[in-house]
Amino acid sequence: MRKFIFEKSKYGFELLMDLHKFEGNPNVFFDPNPQITDFFEIMIFEKANGSIELNGQLLEIKENSVFFISPFQKKCCMIDLSGIKGFHLVFQSDFLSDFFGDKLFTYRLQYFYNSQHPQFLRLKNDDYAFIRSALNEIIAEIKNYQNDSPHILRSLLYFSLSKLNRLYSKCYNISPSTQSNSIIYKFKELLELNIRTSHTVEEYCNLLNVTRHQLNALVKEHTRYTTKEIISNRLLIEIKTELRYSDKTISEIAHDLNFSEPNNLSRFFMKMEDMNPSAYRKIYQNDSN
Repeated sequence: MRKFIFEKSKYGFELLMDLHKFEGNPNVFFDPNPQITDFFEIMIFEKANGSIELNGQLLEIKENSVFFISPFQKKCCMIDLSGIKGFHLVFQSDFLSDFFGDKLFTYRLQYFYNSQHPQFLRLKNDDYAFIRSALNEIIAEIKNYQNDSPHILRSLLYFSLSKLNRLYSKCYNISPSTQSNSIIYKFKELLELNIRTSHTVEEYCNLLNVTRHQLNALVKEHTRYTTKEIISNRLLIEIKTELRYSDKTISEIAHDLNFSEPNNLSRFFMKMEDMNPSAYRKIYQNDSN
């Protein structure tokens, strides 16, 4: 599987973000085969034909559509380069988190690390024009890089990410807050770090040192889902990823994901997906269509 690594010194100085227009980049490349990156991506398509597969969902590209991709998330891009127009924003979390002293910043954004809703948003024309203006300012600042450019770029990036978070939250009727109780964002982080070994609400309560009632109340307020639903949906994505992109047996997947026996994985998958893992693999493995 191809892995893209962030090039932080491509301009001759260290910069942990980048932004370009699809139509102005002769090196733009979309791979229909599974791929991962070690950075955050936001693809904003003003015009394009094709689709992107994320978390096992095949999402059609439409006018003014936005796709949010987290680091090491497997994706496939089936996109026609003719007539493409839009923006490709990439960044490493340290670019903002170190400056703001907030290691949980990217977990505060609803569109990253979200297993309940598609990592996709279609913007209204007015909203797209607003975002496009900020992105053009970022491109201009990178081209005219000066000593104070990192501060300006952080401000513009923070503004763009926060504005997109509001629009995404409104679209899916979830909380737009990025300043809620930090436990909810810590839970999102721990979920990403531990989903392959920890599957119960109690385990995450212990890691967070909170009661089940406290965690459920916070998660419900922020996402409209229960803690158990969040964990189950995230675990389902992990199983689907293994079934689609690996050649491991069901027993090996069960072992790697800390199920006590393969039958437990199969029962969980059947309950969540209404088909057994083998049937799912037969339909979807290495087949984005």
